[in-house]
Amino acid sequence: MFKTGVPFIDLFSLVVVFLPLLPVIIILARKIYQLDVLNFLMILCLINFISGLNLQLLPVTHTGRLGAAHVFSLLELVILTQLFKSGLTRKYRELIDILTIAFLSAVITYYLLKGVDQHPVLLEETINGWIILSAALSLLQIVHRNYLRIFNSPLFWIATGTLFYFVIAMLLELITATRLSLPQSITTEKTVLLNIAATTRYLFYTLAAWIYNRPTHSDQQF
Repeated sequence: MFKTGVPFIDLFSLVVVFLPLLPVIIILARKIYQLDVLNFLMILCLINFISGLNLQLLPVTHTGRLGAAHVFSLLELVILTQLFKSGLTRKYRELIDILTIAFLSAVITYYLLKGVDQHPVLLEETINGWIILSAALSLLQIVHRNYLRIFNSPLFWIATGTLFYFVIAMLLELITATRLSLPQSITTEKTVLLNIAATTRYLFYTLAAWIYNRPTHSDQQF
């Protein structure tokens, strides 16, 4: 776990690790996991929680940390892609499936050939870009189909929170990627910004689980 030396920031980073449990607790307490979107959300949050425990709290080697980060990143990509597919038309869902399988095959092949201890910025930015594109397309479909009740759609809040986090993560990575070594102050600022973005993301996810109402026969939820 990266230590900034500032107790408040380090405590904030620790709290962020447990934030993914908030949507899970609400989904389980309200027993609304039968909805595919919220089911995927719960799985995503549990995986991110495990990822946070592994990458932030457990003592692992640098190679082990990078390898675990790559695995969790690909799992997150798969789950988010499946989640956002539910808001797309059948034609787009089939296209997303084909592109996702091809992309995952290329990424896995790269890591098998180069090793899991690699830190390819371009590849990571491509993953972030893929998630941003999937969320944006899903959000556009929700607005087009359900604009009168958009704020009642769990997928709207999930897509918005996801876009917010990954856009910030992509921008921060682009800003810092050209520097071989980062000063402590810049690394600390990046950590703070990512923590704020992650907090906002999981608050949106929590809101998605909180506002969902079981539809009547005449309603349709995305």
